[in-house]
Amino acid sequence: MNKDTFKILAIVLVIAIPAFFFLLFRPLSKIPRPKSPHKMYPIGVEERTDGFGKKSMDSFYHTIPNRIFRTQDGEQFELDSLFGNIYVADFFFATCPGICPVMTKQLQRVQQSFIKDKNFKIVSISVDPDRDSIQSLRNYANNYNAIPGKWYFLNAPKADVYSLAKEGFFLVAKENQNGEEAFLHSEKLTLVDAEGSIRGYYNGTDSVSVNKMMSDIVLVLREYEKNYSFRKNPKERGSILTK
Repeated sequence: MNKDTFKILAIVLVIAIPAFFFLLFRPLSKIPRPKSPHKMYPIGVEERTDGFGKKSMDSFYHTIPNRIFRTQDGEQFELDSLFGNIYVADFFFATCPGICPVMTKQLQRVQQSFIKDKNFKIVSISVDPDRDSIQSLRNYANNYNAIPGKWYFLNAPKADVYSLAKEGFFLVAKENQNGEEAFLHSEKLTLVDAEGSIRGYYNGTDSVSVNKMMSDIVLVLREYEKNYSFRKNPKERGSILTK
């Protein structure tokens, strides 16, 4: 093979190889990428201005109202402190003989899956605050290897908890006068985004549903890593929302 032939062959290969891979993988670009779940419960529209001064109308959504709790460590905790973090919430009570242990076991699995994601949290809210003392919550948390600062077990006055469940999460939490369990509460886990909006409900007793929730958590985390925000000065609260 002479030098001219070798050069021509080299040029053909330089052109042909990229073209081959482009044609081979081009169909993959047409596969739709998974999207994060939409915010739930739109309540109106408002005018917003982007960084270039362009105005537009956009929906705004129901957000979880603030409540003050005590954690399993006895520290004061406000739900508003979770702004800038994505979290999963459930309602339970420590002496629950039914669905609570199953749900908590699933949440233990969720915690382990996102153990390195500092902007993901879990909150478990007691519907039996009279019996679920701080010590009881601490013992319960320890039994499931809850990581302090990652997974919060929360106690607040019963009226605050029940109104939060009903008006904030749109879930059932009330005393049950008849039945095996002393309290009625939902088997649903609620995914809440960094702006306090609900993104989805998942059956906490069903591993398949919990797997779907974990996939959605990843998508929502990635969504906020794209650096968009409708709030001012998010960095002041350790937020993943940035300007």
